[in-house]
Amino acid sequence: MKTIRRVLPALLGLALLASSLSACNWPPRTRYVHEVFANYDVTSGIVYRQTTRWNGDPIQLRLDIYQPRGDTKAERPVMMWMFGGGWRSGTRNQLASLAQDSARRGYVGVTIDYRIRNDQNPFDIFGAEVDAYDDTIAAIQWLQANAATYRIDPDVIVPAGFSAGAINALHAVWRPGTRGPSDTPAAGAVAASGLTFTAAPAGRPPVMMFNGTADDIVPYNAAKFVCDQANAVGSLCLLHTTEGGGHTLAPDFAAIAHDFVFERILLANGYVHEVVPPGA
Repeated sequence: MKTIRRVLPALLGLALLASSLSACNWPPRTRYVHEVFANYDVTSGIVYRQTTRWNGDPIQLRLDIYQPRGDTKAERPVMMWMFGGGWRSGTRNQLASLAQDSARRGYVGVTIDYRIRNDQNPFDIFGAEVDAYDDTIAAIQWLQANAATYRIDPDVIVPAGFSAGAINALHAVWRPGTRGPSDTPAAGAVAASGLTFTAAPAGRPPVMMFNGTADDIVPYNAAKFVCDQANAVGSLCLLHTTEGGGHTLAPDFAAIAHDFVFERILLANGYVHEVVPPGA
């Protein structure tokens, strides 16, 4: 889907990045970095997949779409947020505030439901993880197929999440092609208090992991190991460490995560620095 219209803007964007304009130095009201829209509009409960649960029962999976109110851009990148809960519990509403935050920064914010196994005993964690991976990929592909309707850039959809949702996001980028598409449909990923069950292949899009050294659910050293392994094979992984942090979102998580997406993903995909005037 890439076209030549991206080439020159991409070079400009990389030049800006190379000039050491760090996240903190982007001018006020920089779109995709700062909150430049006061409000958002939401479309709720859209069915993106019909499938079956672990026990064979049919299920409809839904998503919510948050768009910056008054935005006139023909295409916007997506931040697709996924809840935590160990694949046993949770709903898309848990990370609605992050999708709203994304929309205020100029993205299309999305929250999705994925299959959970709240009534399976004994619990099959690997089966649950695979179901969630399939749902994550299906959601990205649905957004790509419906990009024109919601003015989405189909090439720049970034899965993000907390805990189990973070694992879903990492797997969307790093899972080898033995399951699902041969290459990832994701432009990158943001993962809070998560890690991965599979080693990263070479040459995958950038990811950022947020992990605390005192996390008693996702061990910090295990998270660091998978991030280091990704870097070793040439798949960029940035690890944001919270000293003494537990299984929770890091301070300033939303700001740091969106800075990363802008600088490491959007600029590389042809986006350029844009200041949105007040009231736009």
